[in-house]
Amino acid sequence: MDSLSPEDEAELERLCFRTLLERARLASMMAPLGTLYIVWLVWETTPWFWIIGWMLLNSLSDGITYVLSGRWLKQPLPHARIPAALNWQIVLRVLQGLSWGAAIVFFHGEGETAAIGDMIILLLLISISAVSVTNMAPSFITMLTFCASILIVPFLFFLSLGESLYINLAIGLGVLFLVEMQIGWDAYRQFEEGMRQLVQNRSNRRQLELRNGQLDALNQTLQVMAVHDQLTGLYNRHFIVEQLERQYEMFGRYGSVCSIVLIDIDHFKNVNDSFGHGVGDNVLVSFARCVEPLLRQGDFFGRYGGEEFILVLPMTDSAAAAQLAERIRNKLKDSDLLAGQQDAWCLSASFGVAEIRSGESLDSWLVRVDQALYRAKDNGRDCVVEE
Repeated sequence: MDSLSPEDEAELERLCFRTLLERARLASMMAPLGTLYIVWLVWETTPWFWIIGWMLLNSLSDGITYVLSGRWLKQPLPHARIPAALNWQIVLRVLQGLSWGAAIVFFHGEGETAAIGDMIILLLLISISAVSVTNMAPSFITMLTFCASILIVPFLFFLSLGESLYINLAIGLGVLFLVEMQIGWDAYRQFEEGMRQLVQNRSNRRQLELRNGQLDALNQTLQVMAVHDQLTGLYNRHFIVEQLERQYEMFGRYGSVCSIVLIDIDHFKNVNDSFGHGVGDNVLVSFARCVEPLLRQGDFFGRYGGEEFILVLPMTDSAAAAQLAERIRNKLKDSDLLAGQQDAWCLSASFGVAEIRSGESLDSWLVRVDQALYRAKDNGRDCVVEE
C-alpha cells in the first residue's frame, strides 16, 4: 500500500481515535448490565457495603469514560492533543480492568460453592476481555492494558490461594492473555489497514476531484480560446461563421430576420506604419471595448480578420442595424483610440450593412455585406452603407 502523506497520517490517527471513543462510549453504556449481573449473583452471600463499594469503584471509570468520550466526539480535539487524550483513555481502561478484576477478590466466598461462584464471575471477566479484543482494535496499547488489567487481579489472587484448582485457573488466564494478544494484534492490524485504505481512498478522491477541477478549468479555457480572438477577446472568425450558419438556418425555418454589419477601421495600415504594431494592437483592443457597451445581449461581435470586425445581429432588420452602425461611428469619432501618442490622429471606420434575404445563400449574403463595405470606402470612408 502506498505511504500516506503527513496530512493523511494525521487524518488516520483522528479516525482511529474517534472510532475508539465511539466504541468506548458504547461499552460504558453496556457495562452496567455486567455490573448488575454480578450484583445479582452475590447479593445473598456478600455484605452490602462490599457490593456498594465495588459498584461505585466500577461505575466511576465507566462514568468518566462516558462523559469524556461524549465531549471529545462532540468537539473533536486538535491533532496535537490526541496523544494526551489517548493516554487518558489508557488510564481509564486500566482502572476499568482493575475494577472488573477486583470482583473476584470482593466476592470470593467460603465453602464448597466458593469455586463455582468464582468461576461464574471469571467467565464474565473472560467474556469482557475477549470482547475488548475487537472493541479496542483501533488502539492496540489500549486493548493490551485493558486485557492485562482485567486478568491480572484474578491471576494473582488465584496464585495467592495456593490451591491446585486456582493455580490451574491462573495458568489458564496466562494462556488466555497470550492468545488474546495474538488475536488482538491481528485485529488491530486489520483495522489499521482498513482505515489506512479508507484514508488513501479519500485522498485519492480529493486529488481526483482537484485534477478534474483543473481539467475542467483548462477545458473551459480552451473552449474560450477556441471561439475568441486572442488579442481583442472578441469572438473569432470561426465562431462568427458558425453563428451566421445558425442564423441562416433559423431564417430558412422560421423566417427570423438577421442583419450583418461589417466594419473596417480606416487607414489602419498607416497606424502600424507610423506608431508600430504594438500601438496598432492597442487600437484594435480599444476599438473592441468602445463598441461592446452599445450591443444587446444576444448580439455577436467578432474580429473577422486584421482590422475588420463583424456584427451578427439576430432579430434585427437592416434599418435598425444601420442605426447601430451610426451610433458606433459617432462614438468612435468622440473616442481617442490613439491616446498617449504625440501626433493627433482621429480614427474612423467604414460600415457595410446587409439583411438576409429570402432565397439567397449564406455566401451571397456575405458578398453583399462585403460590397456594402467597399462602397462605404469608395464614398470617402467614415460612413455607413446599407445594402
